[in-house]
Amino acid sequence: MTKLPEHTREELKRKDKLGEPAKSAKPACVQATAFMQRNTTCWEPGVTERGSAAACSKRLHPTDFPACKRFVIAPYVGAGVILLGMSREEAADAMQFIPRPFRTFQQPLDSDDFSCCFVSYKPPGVCEAVEFHPNVEVLFYGKNLLGQPYQEVEAFVREHDPDWQATGDGFTSFRYGFGVYAPYAFEDVCQPVESVIVFEKGYYAQAPGSG
Repeated sequence: MTKLPEHTREELKRKDKLGEPAKSAKPACVQATAFMQRNTTCWEPGVTERGSAAACSKRLHPTDFPACKRFVIAPYVGAGVILLGMSREEAADAMQFIPRPFRTFQQPLDSDDFSCCFVSYKPPGVCEAVEFHPNVEVLFYGKNLLGQPYQEVEAFVREHDPDWQATGDGFTSFRYGFGVYAPYAFEDVCQPVESVIVFEKGYYAQAPGSG
């Protein structure tokens, strides 16, 4: 017979004295599974049950925005707590956040919306790219690239990668595995960088080693 935790036994005693029906104690993962079924559209059967109680408890209380707000670019490895090659569950656990699926006709890839970024997956469900949006910091050699004037960001990156490639609405650094998006910079170079994408080798057809 499984021994109940002390706080659970005390709660059962209290309810018995009050004449209240006692509720059976449920493991954290079972509670998390039920909660996610009720409160998120991205819950998948079998995923939460396989996780540890500690991992499940991280996602018991969803918030509007992940706690992590600083991501350091590691070329072709990842950014901050999100690593390329992670599974969907690993990414959610790393961010301690319940994401929502994100798909469009223009972007049929399997992606999750973490509010501050989109994490894209490739078969068999591993992370191949992460696109960050404002309200977080994405650091490259100690400098935040998001929300900064395009001209300033371009000049800084060129110091480290003279082979960067212009894209018409930003630029890409294949040497360091990331790109910036600033759609209005061609009109005004002082316009801010609106997003930064960190990707694996071969993510773009032009990328070195894509085959």
